Parts: sequence; structure tokens; C-alpha cells
Amino acid sequence: MFDWARSAGLPMLGGHDLYVYHRDASVRAHFWPAGQAARNPDEKYAVDATAPAPSTAHKTIVILPGFTEFCEKYSAEVLHFHEKGYHVLIIDWPGQGQSGHFGRHPLAVHCTDFDHHLSALDAVVSAVGLDEHELVLFGHSMGGHLALRYAAWRSYRVASVILSAPMMAPPVMPVWLIRLASYLLGGLGLARSHPPFHRVLSLDWVRHYRPENVLTRYPKGYEDQFVWFDDAPELRRSGPTIGWVSAAYQSCALYTLNPDWLAALDVPVLAFVPGDERVVFAPATDSNLPHIRNLERIVFDGARHELTRELPEVTDALWHHVDLFLARLDTAYSYEIDDN
Repeated sequence: MFDWARSAGLPMLGGHDLYVYHRDASVRAHFWPAGQAARNPDEKYAVDATAPAPSTAHKTIVILPGFTEFCEKYSAEVLHFHEKGYHVLIIDWPGQGQSGHFGRHPLAVHCTDFDHHLSALDAVVSAVGLDEHELVLFGHSMGGHLALRYAAWRSYRVASVILSAPMMAPPVMPVWLIRLASYLLGGLGLARSHPPFHRVLSLDWVRHYRPENVLTRYPKGYEDQFVWFDDAPELRRSGPTIGWVSAAYQSCALYTLNPDWLAALDVPVLAFVPGDERVVFAPATDSNLPHIRNLERIVFDGARHELTRELPEVTDALWHHVDLFLARLDTAYSYEIDDN
């Protein structure tokens, strides 16, 4: 498996897959413990309840992918964190990757509420044995939205949050109109279908870099993500269902568009924001992120939505800031231990 990806020089996930059953469906995640040599990425593992828990001597990075994404797409990010000495956990959200499929169209991403995603993440964290660990959440786009929600829900477990182009609000406004339309269409039995007028483009068309694309200015960063589908076409998703749209707008209205909720977050947050954002609603990001009290916000002028696949000068700067942020957290943690 992944012969095309290997031939293209893409890094492989180095730990092991695990599957847990949640809400009568399988949820797939991938875990790479700190210090463990890379395993055969073609091997799959069930959860082993007798396996020893990961050492708390190492912090754990939890990568939360964005909409339609999957574990393999983040193999370079997983490798970066693992080489820095962290445990790394990444999840295929319900309805994405290898975590099942719930939409009518084989490529549609469907869910009924984002609470399903959060409880699935909770189940995976427990299955791996990370309940007593301090987690650092790294969330992109929808994953950034869910990272903030999980940090509020499990505040005792989350040490910090790193956001990449977070979805504070989806792209189409106003919120009330989209919520009303999705409610009415769902009432007609269309919740598991794509929205009207949605077109699923062929893989042959979307995989080729075009300068006007909304994701990145870097051709290699754009095209590499599609190589995974040559080996595992089942990983591909394209477009939300009406149910997903309803769930996303409800979650954003209640949480990331809520200044009081954001101000109550009590966790350090490092947020990377693209200057040329076209995927999520940029004005919502600009107006709502500052409500987070312990926020470090870095804007990359001209960059687009997928910051870790942007031009090398952007990705180099991003990882430099990430490493500094994590080093400061480790220093602060060391001081706390010494004081005790």
C-alpha cells in the first residue's frame, strides 16, 4: 500500500493504526509513541487493552485535520513532531478517511452534530491511554474549530492549542440564513445529500495545480495531497452534506462566534492566519480570535488556507514559531515542577 506515495517521496506515518467503535461506527486514528522506530505502515492494529500506557515523560501532540482530510495527509507534520520527541496522535474524523461514511453520495462528508466528532476524539484519547496526559492540540481549519471546543470541554487535559487557518465561521454568510435553509432542506429528507447545485469534480481535474486555487500558492504543496488517492481512493471526500452544513453553522454560532465563550477559554493559543483566506470566512477570524485572552496571532501576508503546504518561506517560518511556542511551554512546565 502507498507505493505511489513512496515513489513521490512523501513521508509515511510511522506508528500504528487503531480502531475504536463509537456510536455504532468505527473510528480510525493513528498513534506514534515518542522514541518508537517507524513500523510498517501497511500493518493495522486493533486497540490492545493490555498494552502499557505511553510515558508521561513526553508530551503528546494531537493533530486534528480539517474538512475532508485524513491521517496520511499529515504524515509530514506527524514526522516533525515525532522527531522533536513527542507522542503524536491523529484522527480520521467520523465520516472522513477510514472512519466510515454516512452520506448518500460516496464522496460526501456527513454528520449530524460536531459533538459526535468531540466524543469520538475523547474515545480515541482514552483508547490510546492518554487520559492522564497533557495534550497539545494542533488543529487545521475545521480541526482548529474542534480544537478550541475540545480545549473548553476537557480543559484539565489540554495544555495548549495551535491553530492553522481556524474555522471560526464557514465561508457563506449570513449564518441565520444558512441555518434556516439547511433546517428546511433537512426536513425534506435531504440531510445526507449534497446541497443543491453542488458539483463533485473529477480527481483528474482537481489534482492539478492552478494559480487561482484557494488552498496554496505552492504547486508541490498543492499536488502532493492528491497522490495518496492513487494508492487509497477510499480516503477521498468531496463536499459536505446538508446535515454537515447545519452542524457546522450551529457549532460556530454557539462557540467560535460567541465572544463570551471565547473569552472564557483558559489555555495558551498560537494561531496562524493566512492573509489571503478564501476557504473560511476571514472577517469572522479577524474579529473573533482576539477575544481569546492568551492568544499569540501570526499572519502570513499573501498566504492561502493550507499554511503547512504553502511556499517554503511560509512553512519554514510557521514551524519555527511552532517550535518556539512548544519550547516555551516546556520551560514553563519545568518551572512548575521545580517550584513543587
